[in-house]
Amino acid sequence: MAKPAPKPSIQIQAFYLFFIVHTMQVGAGLMGVPRIIFLEAKQNAWISILISGLFIHIVIWVMIVTLRQFENMDLIDIQKEVFGVWISRLLGTIYVVYLTIVLLSILKNYIEVVQVFIFPDLPVYIPSLLLIILVVYANLGGFRVVAGVSFVFFIGTFWLTFMLFKPITLMDWNHFTPIDSVGALEILKGAYKTTYSLLGLEILYFAYPYIRNKKDIALPVHGGVFLAVLLTLYVTVVSIGYFSPTQLEQTVWASLAMFKIVQFSIIERFDFIGVSMWMMVILPNLIAFTWLIITAIKKMYHIPKKSSLYVLGIVLFILSISIKYRMNIDIITDLAARVGFWLVFVYPFILYGAVLVHKRWQKRRQLS
Repeated sequence: MAKPAPKPSIQIQAFYLFFIVHTMQVGAGLMGVPRIIFLEAKQNAWISILISGLFIHIVIWVMIVTLRQFENMDLIDIQKEVFGVWISRLLGTIYVVYLTIVLLSILKNYIEVVQVFIFPDLPVYIPSLLLIILVVYANLGGFRVVAGVSFVFFIGTFWLTFMLFKPITLMDWNHFTPIDSVGALEILKGAYKTTYSLLGLEILYFAYPYIRNKKDIALPVHGGVFLAVLLTLYVTVVSIGYFSPTQLEQTVWASLAMFKIVQFSIIERFDFIGVSMWMMVILPNLIAFTWLIITAIKKMYHIPKKSSLYVLGIVLFILSISIKYRMNIDIITDLAARVGFWLVFVYPFILYGAVLVHKRWQKRRQLS
């Protein structure tokens, strides 16, 4: 059953998917991903990233092919069409819980970084409240604001990648040898560990109905993913080359730690600026994941977006001030990565198979 397209006033060009997908994948995970992958794959972590990047492009292809089977349908609509109302609602609720966990993990990880690098005595409720107010305010503007924030903040923060020039000059290329120090299993485990850092593809399932020129979505989406994977590879390679193996295993936020040695004549502690600017990196994440949650809730339970947005903001604030220890933040982050692996990187294949079966069954029914 064909769904009516959203109003033209809230639709966007496919071009913006490049910025939306990229900013969704580059966020809190990038701060610590070099260490996480290195713990598994050692100096072959760069191979793990290449493998995960190739797999993600395959996942993107499957998602696009699935969406093109239905006109103007998002994930909730497709599940309802294929599985029925109740199974669709169950799967959608699982998706909402997962998105909420990811949203909370991003918020808590960034607040902890601010406390460690800049304000050790800063109460959690202050940055939490400020970020949630920004997220709620942005979502009141709808999907076009989500796209606009992704575009503006991408332009405003991409220059940070060039601030690793000093660590690059201090890299020791002997840290990348020997290549055969770990086996294929460890490299694959390293690829699996990139999961949390590269989450965000799921927004394509929900943004698709809002795209005007749907036939042109493949290039910007693949481009956004390619740049995100390339940036992850870049940061990881520099981290392995700059830190000794022991240092990298003990440095939780290697990407941000390298900012400490960047100095200018008028700026002594560039890491303060880097951590502050990182808010512009994670804010599009928070805004977009919040939009996904309230959109899914409205689709399933017909609750107005504004109402669910305010409730989500309150729940998120309460959870953020209740979780205080690094151990608990690690548990939430690990849970988001584990569930995200199955929902973002495995479920699209299952859904595509179910769609093919459903379409074939419909054709047989029409012929009979």
